[in-house]
Amino acid sequence: MSTLQSSTAQHRAELGVRRTERYVYNSLHWAFPLLGAVALIAVTGDAPLEWSLPWAAMLIVAAWSGLVVLHTRLRDADLLPASGWDAVRVRRVEPVRLVWIASGLICAATAGFVFPPAGFLLVLSSAMLGSVLVMPMLTYPRIRPMVIGATGIVLGQLGIWFGPHPGAAQELPWVVAAYWSAFASGMLLGYAVMFLNVLTTTRELEWARTDTARLAVAEERLRFSRDLHDVFGRTLSTVALKAELAAEQARRGRPESVATMREVQSIATEALGEVREVVRGYRQTDLAGEMAGARSLLEASGIEVTTVTEGSGVLPAPVARAFAWVVREGTTNILRHADAGRVRIALDSEPGRARLVLDNDHPHPATGRAGSGLAGLSERLAEVGGRLSVDHDTDRFTLTAEVTDAALARLRTASGPSETGGER
Repeated sequence: MSTLQSSTAQHRAELGVRRTERYVYNSLHWAFPLLGAVALIAVTGDAPLEWSLPWAAMLIVAAWSGLVVLHTRLRDADLLPASGWDAVRVRRVEPVRLVWIASGLICAATAGFVFPPAGFLLVLSSAMLGSVLVMPMLTYPRIRPMVIGATGIVLGQLGIWFGPHPGAAQELPWVVAAYWSAFASGMLLGYAVMFLNVLTTTRELEWARTDTARLAVAEERLRFSRDLHDVFGRTLSTVALKAELAAEQARRGRPESVATMREVQSIATEALGEVREVVRGYRQTDLAGEMAGARSLLEASGIEVTTVTEGSGVLPAPVARAFAWVVREGTTNILRHADAGRVRIALDSEPGRARLVLDNDHPHPATGRAGSGLAGLSERLAEVGGRLSVDHDTDRFTLTAEVTDAALARLRTASGPSETGGER
């Protein structure tokens, strides 16, 4: 995917998140201003104004405090981004929560004295009263949704069963009104729970997208450090070996010391080019070249090397690259952690099998600490469905890299082949 396509996809994803958040805002927050309509219904009903006006004012206080509790809790939980609704957000929500609980209970307990006798308005008002007033409870994770629903239904029922309601029995039986009020209250709370779940899922997806981007950066940094370690491990070992040889030649007055130092210069120049390739991410390893280079370097150190290539199979390119890194890192380990006299590098590339073995004698005693080089090789092989095994005793050190048959078949289908390489 190109950079432009990736940027466009990210922009569309962000727009989708914003649209979903606005939808949830409207669904959750606008329920509280609707309580003003319930207050208006109560004021214009048959109840005396000395009852309905104070009750309507109390309902407005309950709606405002409930909205503040809901929005503050959602913002503190990072479920809502910054918006115009932050005007109702407070730093200390505890006093507002007490006001919400007290005013909500008072409104529910006295609603029956001010609700109009019309059956439809009675059901609608009590359902809105019960469900909306308990919505802030949804932001408390320790309270189960069933408890919240039951609380909303009970608050709605208070407005029907308590209070005179003159004429209500003739227009709509109270049992029927209670049923539809409970049904409507439960339905409204169910929708509120659904909206909250949508909001939570949306935010979690956004967090996951952010975490994925961070992980991609971390993986790229890991790739860079791993490649840098694997590239320079052998290069620096070669420089150290050649410099030591040049110093010994110069001490003895041998003219070959000049040529040896020129080799050191050439190796350093090549290393600079490899660094640039690693930085650009274009570093490619060639298995045949790595095996030849390992043999040349080890023989220059006075080590007898046997290189064996068996089988006529052709390795997939990812497996060949992973094996090339094994040869490079294994050679570095031999030079740094062994007094080897003999080394054997064996590549087996049968059609249903891929295995690379590096074996040397006289390893240094084990330190008990796993090196970062072997860990990096294990990661590289795991990426192609392979595994790395180490056999270390007092006389031998064997490094074995294997790739399973299923992984080989999958990689042969997904990528092109690579030459096995090697010398006999």
